[in-house]
Amino acid sequence: MHGNYDVIVIGAGPAGLTSGLYCAQGGLKVLALEKETIGGQITNIEKIENYPGFSEGVAGSQLRQAMALQAMNYGLEIKIDEVQGIDSFQNKKRVKTAGGQYLSKVLIIASGGHPLRLGVPGENKFMNKGLAYCAICEGGQFKDKVVAVAGGGDAGITEALYLSKLAKRIIIVEAMPVLTAKHFLQERARNNNKIEIICNTRIKSISGDAWVNSIEVVNNEANEMKSLPVEGVLVHIGWKPNTKYIEDVVPLNSQGEIVVNGRMETEVPGIYAAGDIREDSRHQLATAVGDGATAGISALKYIQETLDNYEIEDDDVIY
Repeated sequence: MHGNYDVIVIGAGPAGLTSGLYCAQGGLKVLALEKETIGGQITNIEKIENYPGFSEGVAGSQLRQAMALQAMNYGLEIKIDEVQGIDSFQNKKRVKTAGGQYLSKVLIIASGGHPLRLGVPGENKFMNKGLAYCAICEGGQFKDKVVAVAGGGDAGITEALYLSKLAKRIIIVEAMPVLTAKHFLQERARNNNKIEIICNTRIKSISGDAWVNSIEVVNNEANEMKSLPVEGVLVHIGWKPNTKYIEDVVPLNSQGEIVVNGRMETEVPGIYAAGDIREDSRHQLATAVGDGATAGISALKYIQETLDNYEIEDDDVIY
């Protein structure tokens, strides 16, 4: 056993850091557990242009450093450790990690998720060099450029329509024989003179020098390979929440996202979820921060009203 806390936050991205900040400011003993990088996905974004307060945009690495430092200044403890499982008891939660076990009165799940990747040559090389996974977050780099959008589902078409206001031209590349987006989204795309749609085609590789300058695609029927000149690639073929370790603890929807109410409460008392991991998330930095604030306030209120005089004892837990 590594320690007892009032609140354990799983994930130290924007939602996790914000909920940790609010709980720590409320005088609680709070631990945030992060599997990989403090700051989460924003760390890899070169320039965030839609977060309030930064008229010229802000580097993701700069923002995550400021968020983490602020939370730690109020007493948030952060550890790099991978959560492997959770047990929920009446008034306590046990978090099992690669490095040991922790107990808390409350859990806030903010471990986010990750966009599905193409898994093709060039994808890693051109990240932040013409390749992105979020049009709203990173679309500024595509202004007046020709951009390929991988994915013809609801999310892909929505992102393509958004990008069409910035880019010179959009090429939607869909691996299925037809688009899978809702009919009204398909109609909007087809009626947009900036958008070209190519179905039954897969992106095989992404090429360029210091920046993306082309993609190689193959037609599924003819098995014909060709190169398309583009100046950017947006990948939006799906999203996977990081909820494997909590599948049997709280209710998940059909996409594997955590079901919460407006206070970020799950059906399990004392367990909250915030950010990209929860149902109906907008997958935006600003909304993740809002979720984190809501979860933190809810957790603080729950402890004050329900568990204020409760102290965790290690031997209370059945191992």
